[in-house]
Amino acid sequence: MEGPVVSASTGVMNSLLAKLSALVEGQYRLLEGTKCDITFLRNELSSMTALLEKLATAEKLDTQVKVWRDNIRELSYDIEDCIDIFMHKLNRGDPQAGFAKNIIDQIKKLWSRYQIANQIQELKARVIEESERWLRYKCDESIAVAGKIEIDPRLPALYVEAEKLVGINGPIQKVIEWLMKDDSTQQLKVVSIVGFGGLGKTTLANQVYNKIKGQFDCTAFVPVSRSPVIRKILCDLLAELGSKTSASDDERQLINELREYLQDKRYLIIVDDIWSTTAWEFVKSALAENNLHSRIITTTRHSDVAKSCCSSYAGYIHNIQPLSDQDSTMLFYKRVFQSQRPCPPHLEEVSLAIIQKYHGLPLAINTVASLLANKSDAIDQWEQVRDSMVSGLNSLVRDILLLSYYDLPYHLKSCFLYLSIFPEDCKIRRDKLIWRWIAEGFIPDVMGQTLDQTGDNYFNDLINRSLIQPIDIAYDGMARACRIHDMVHDLIISLCTEQNFVTIVDGQVYKCSTNKIRRLSLLSGFLENDVLQNIMNKCAHVRSLIRFRVVDKEAPHLPIFHSLRVLVLRCTCDLGNQHIKYIGSSLQLKYLEIGCPSTTELPNRIGDLQYLQTLDIHGSKIRKLPPTIGNLKNLVRLLVDFHLELPDEIGDLQALHMLSHAYSYDSLKFWEQLRRLTNLRVLLIRLHDSNELDYHGNGKYQQALESSLTVLGKCGLQSLEIDSNDYSTNKLMDLLCYNAPFLRKLGNQSYISRLPHGMQSLVNLAHLDIRITRIKHEDLCILGALPTLLYAMLTSWMHLLKGLVLVTNSSITLGSLFSGPTGKVG
Repeated sequence: MEGPVVSASTGVMNSLLAKLSALVEGQYRLLEGTKCDITFLRNELSSMTALLEKLATAEKLDTQVKVWRDNIRELSYDIEDCIDIFMHKLNRGDPQAGFAKNIIDQIKKLWSRYQIANQIQELKARVIEESERWLRYKCDESIAVAGKIEIDPRLPALYVEAEKLVGINGPIQKVIEWLMKDDSTQQLKVVSIVGFGGLGKTTLANQVYNKIKGQFDCTAFVPVSRSPVIRKILCDLLAELGSKTSASDDERQLINELREYLQDKRYLIIVDDIWSTTAWEFVKSALAENNLHSRIITTTRHSDVAKSCCSSYAGYIHNIQPLSDQDSTMLFYKRVFQSQRPCPPHLEEVSLAIIQKYHGLPLAINTVASLLANKSDAIDQWEQVRDSMVSGLNSLVRDILLLSYYDLPYHLKSCFLYLSIFPEDCKIRRDKLIWRWIAEGFIPDVMGQTLDQTGDNYFNDLINRSLIQPIDIAYDGMARACRIHDMVHDLIISLCTEQNFVTIVDGQVYKCSTNKIRRLSLLSGFLENDVLQNIMNKCAHVRSLIRFRVVDKEAPHLPIFHSLRVLVLRCTCDLGNQHIKYIGSSLQLKYLEIGCPSTTELPNRIGDLQYLQTLDIHGSKIRKLPPTIGNLKNLVRLLVDFHLELPDEIGDLQALHMLSHAYSYDSLKFWEQLRRLTNLRVLLIRLHDSNELDYHGNGKYQQALESSLTVLGKCGLQSLEIDSNDYSTNKLMDLLCYNAPFLRKLGNQSYISRLPHGMQSLVNLAHLDIRITRIKHEDLCILGALPTLLYAMLTSWMHLLKGLVLVTNSSITLGSLFSGPTGKVG
């Protein structure tokens, strides 16, 4: 797999190197000497990229090395911005233009070549300067000296007294009950405790261990850690179990010694903090399965590791949860006041604000409570602690959470850090997040996968690592959205600030920085003019601009952003259309989302955005797209509202994969154009009401509709949702069943008189939502035979027949099957 085009670790190096190669090896007529300079840049930056990737694996870096790394990363952005503008100027030109216009274009291109020659000289000097700085300050030696976190931040959890714990009795009893309940077999059992850092996994395992260890012949509690040394783990196991310490360096011999020692003993072993399935497989190989009621408890932050631990034995996965509000409050007060005295009334409000901030994270609550325990009851001191929580994390909490960040592969770090652009407690839609990752260049090409599929894998990996919390779980088990714990969100923001990855502006305060703003998230409703102007002065090279909750009518128009890749505008005030007047000049734009109710039209120059992949105007009041929309040859996703009239040029969007909330109106040409979109995979469309067409027009409309959808079905349409009040779709549904073999999702809000003929042909169908006049026995037999059906909703106005039974293959899990207001069938 190739690396991502853009990453937090290497900046835009991969993208830049490809463009430099194109300039050197392509048909660009560069001035004498410029090609040599560009070749030098490419070779030098290639070596720097390898070094940046090496630095990305280090947990701690010398300050001078950090400065050098940041300089190189920023330099890569500057060079790419320069190259992008130059390549655009050389590529533009109209082959149909007249002689005079061609002469003018040639003069402009010559001038551009002189400009690029001067800029390349300046950039080359900066690269040479950074290369010399690396040697001058002997940064190689600094890397060798820098080590990893020396003190295990989980150690205090092993020595917490039980009476100081809150909200843990229930989980302790649950784990013990599962481990120790009577079992007719004597097989080995495994419990794996899984959850993100700071939830108390180690504490829970340790408490269970202390309560039941007396019932076993031998016991051990061993940590694995993120960079395990297998020989040390095996030796620690031998020592804790009471075996003679082995002097062997051979891992195989140590494994054999452990297996031999455990063969005739009932053992209890805690394997704490496992980060990979590979590490678990090594440990598991040393643990004899001796059928003596032995027990193993593992803790991990990764759900796939937990599944691996339990897959070979009788296993139970315990997903550890945050403390409830009541338990959080009890833990906080117990630690602060260290007695039964209640919280003073004047501190109740500020206490509640502090507790709510941590959303039931025991480590964080205990840490801040310990801090407040050493302060007086003066409210100003408590308010100071509350306010300081906004700007930083306690070092212990930060170290615990940082372990998960360090464990991320470098391509996932960018995706993770990008989550900082969203407000705290925000519901983050999976699909839109992945589309923005793609637009930013975070998702690499992977053989055999689309970018969306790779993005899905990245999203799932972050869930698996307990870094994001899945919500809106769909019928197929996929999370449609996620949230971020406040503590994790704070960590991301602090890392983004350190690395100048994202700039967050929330409230009136903006901490001025000498760095250029690369990605900007404006969370404030109102900003003073001087503050906003200060921000905009540093935004000339911004790549993502996100505006939430903008309500200021005086918000300025967006200037021309040559480097912009992602633009999201969500506002409630009456900005009109002027604020996006120059959007067509942001030639690198790939993702555009406009959800402002006051926006009624897009500028004609929208057609100049040749790299645009996603256009989402859902939530705006735009009712018509300009004809130039047909020029967007790379547009993959078009999301509109039903009130918008799509232009006849829609057929020119040959790359389109998704068309959502389209309205067909009464245009026959629309259907003729739609059938040209042979790459379309997702279509959500509202049909024209039949009573608005005469009999002759209705027949032509239906014929065009059925013909176009049949063509799209044969070409690979995977999801089709039809919204119609009174349009008869019986014939259309029959045609689709025979001509759309790739359909995985089918929805029809128009009532049909019967289940479509040929429904059994839809062998890939996983989701079905249709309205049917009457449900019959044979209908359910057909649905039950569909091999991949996961969810079905049938809505009927007729009473169900008595004794209606759904017979399904054993492999099918059917969702809900409704009969309108008359009842359910399951």
